[in-house]
Amino acid sequence: MTTPDLLKVLLILTSAGMFVLAVFYLCRRRLSKLEYFAFGLLALALPILGPFVVIALRPGRPR
Repeated sequence: MTTPDLLKVLLILTSAGMFVLAVFYLCRRRLSKLEYFAFGLLALALPILGPFVVIALRPGRPR
């Protein structure tokens, strides 16, 4: 595996890990199904900044 391939794999794994963290964070908040969908889509659509934005906005109320 060449260095560019390794870096691409690491970027994909990091992005997937950050998305999973954002989803776990959203699971601990009280939101409607539409809000879950919207914030989940935001975290997925913006692979690097999306999870940080979702957590920083603190949607809904804590359970």
